[in-house]
Amino acid sequence: MLLLIAGSLMSQGLINTIPSWNGAAYAHDFGVPNTATYGQTINVAAGTGPIASFGFEIGNCTANVSFRGEIYAWDGSLARATGPSLFESSVTSVASGPGFRLVTFNTAGLNLGPGNYVLFATTSKDQGDAPNSACRWGSVPNTAYPGGNFVYISNGANTSLWTVPTDAVSWVVDPAQDLAFQVSLGQPAPAPAPAGVPAASPATLLLGVAGVISLGLLGLSRFRIAR
Repeated sequence: MLLLIAGSLMSQGLINTIPSWNGAAYAHDFGVPNTATYGQTINVAAGTGPIASFGFEIGNCTANVSFRGEIYAWDGSLARATGPSLFESSVTSVASGPGFRLVTFNTAGLNLGPGNYVLFATTSKDQGDAPNSACRWGSVPNTAYPGGNFVYISNGANTSLWTVPTDAVSWVVDPAQDLAFQVSLGQPAPAPAPAGVPAASPATLLLGVAGVISLGLLGLSRFRIAR
């Protein structure tokens, strides 16, 4: 029991639909001049730790394609990204050829408050690198992750359409699919201790939990003897 509690205290959270993916199902086509932006909406609960990384299964590209990872807040009622960019990666790429690979973007512990967000990759700022490219993204049924959906927008090089879409060009929310993706979530920061009181370390918390369990077991033992 103590080992299980220790693992719960020390483990990192993970949103991961890849185990539900059959390795073959896909959404298409992402690239240039095809749909420039593919992503997944997620819900971040209160008390969730910072995002360490996120990634998507991408492959079967017809040409080398360059793109960047992005994170924005997501307005679910209006189906659009909102506010400024919360994260933008450096340029990465996937080579042409068969097969998928997990493309991961490291966010260096990005702290997000509770709410809805969209995590996406986009060719919009690198359209000249591969003028004719199309890639497939691994996809799973929408039951794999109930906190969001696969979304995409054919915005070309116009990044303003992410937050101010038009009637002609807007985000599409796919109710039937999630992407094959994962998000690594770190430990939430501990609440600050009152003045003059040292903050408790995970080891101290574990000892405290162990003490409570020990007292409970001792009381249960005495109760049984009394009976």
